[in-house]
Amino acid sequence: MRLIKYLAERHYFIVMAELLIVIFLMLFFSSGSQAQERQQIKGIVFDKESSMHLSGAHVLIEETSYGTITGPDGSFRLYIKDFPVTLKVSHIGFEDRYFTVTDDIKDETLMLGLQFSAELLEGVTISDKKAELIFKDEAYSVLDFEFHENGLMLLIYRNRLNRSELVLLSTMNDTLAMLQDLPGRAHSLFRDCRDFILYTTIDSAYQVHYTGGELQLIYPMDIATFRPVADAFKAFHDRYYYFSMNSFFDQVINYVRYDTASGKYFPFKTVSDERNMKILKDNPEDMSLLYSAMSDEMELDLLLEDADGASVFKKGNHNLARYISRQAHFLKACVYYPVYAPLFKSNDELILFNHPESMIEFLSPEGKIIRTTYISHHKMDNWKPLILKDDIYDKYYVVFEKLNRLSLRLIDLNTGMLGPVNEMFYPAIRKIQVRNGYAYFTYRQPGSIDRTMLFRQKLNNEQEGLLLTGQK
Repeated sequence: MRLIKYLAERHYFIVMAELLIVIFLMLFFSSGSQAQERQQIKGIVFDKESSMHLSGAHVLIEETSYGTITGPDGSFRLYIKDFPVTLKVSHIGFEDRYFTVTDDIKDETLMLGLQFSAELLEGVTISDKKAELIFKDEAYSVLDFEFHENGLMLLIYRNRLNRSELVLLSTMNDTLAMLQDLPGRAHSLFRDCRDFILYTTIDSAYQVHYTGGELQLIYPMDIATFRPVADAFKAFHDRYYYFSMNSFFDQVINYVRYDTASGKYFPFKTVSDERNMKILKDNPEDMSLLYSAMSDEMELDLLLEDADGASVFKKGNHNLARYISRQAHFLKACVYYPVYAPLFKSNDELILFNHPESMIEFLSPEGKIIRTTYISHHKMDNWKPLILKDDIYDKYYVVFEKLNRLSLRLIDLNTGMLGPVNEMFYPAIRKIQVRNGYAYFTYRQPGSIDRTMLFRQKLNNEQEGLLLTGQK
């Protein structure tokens, strides 16, 4: 109740309620437009012999590149315009299967069994030491990317953002659709907790809608409205939205659950760094510096205030302002760094990497702790506060960084053990995500600001893990 009172006093509920209304309207109209143009078919791919569900299987429309990949439970969904349609289902180690979906069975859940193939694959070599170039157009640079239900969405540009385009690639890296002449100055892509992709500019955000034949930008939003929503929402489960708010100089994360059925907010989980909070309370001068710190923009304004190019910060108050800001930035970056405790949805549970408490917490949708796993990877040298999730296999990777080079290690959620080291082929990676057993990342070629390319690298996930120091 104290959390509710705290949020109410600061009008967070009013703000979030207004933002939620915007999001719900966007989702409602989006789903309505999709329903009018396409019809959804769904199914499950499984092994005929063992009846085990197969994740990572490719489901494509025959003789096209349009399709999707099955999730951890072997399920898939596609949006189809016309029937009948023939699906091609393939998976490494299994024979391809073709299945025709007619208008009579389009509403049923398709059960597609694959037969194990005894034939050996020849001429195929997969190496975890090399990175494969994904987008090979020499004229363009990759500004950003996000995973799409049908493949991979790219935001590309050339001539220093003077021309930007959206490209949707299939799971086989074939081009499904392109959208040119984007509005505004391209900034980034964003995938929200409902798996909708949004294209953002400096002042606006647009939902990217794929009709099965072309890309469209719909429901424009002001960036000032969109950003708080994008930053706050962390997960979605059934009828619940989960969002976070940081407090006490980013030493506390308050996770709140919003119930769409009742329209009410409930405390979900609070994570705090008790050690740093105690240090802050014992050092009131640090707290005073953090309270007085100016933003980076304000500090830049002061630096540029002297228009004639003479020395800056001539006045004593300017010197004091800069000193306070520098000290505060140092404290935040090196002493009181923000709490990192990401929340993920996994099947019917929520998974919280509670690093301050050195444990993974498995939570019910209402916030009850089901079980926990002790972890200590965050105490290891070169740990980077970043957990990557592979949505296809429902696996999680811990990230380390040494000498500007990233490495990934699979973490066993049941034991906290780490798998083998996957060192990324290139240094100074700009963005990295994991999908279907591959690490996808962007890397800028030396010597050019307009030559950022997208690569993927196969991950080695052998089960022989290393027992972490201090394992309980």
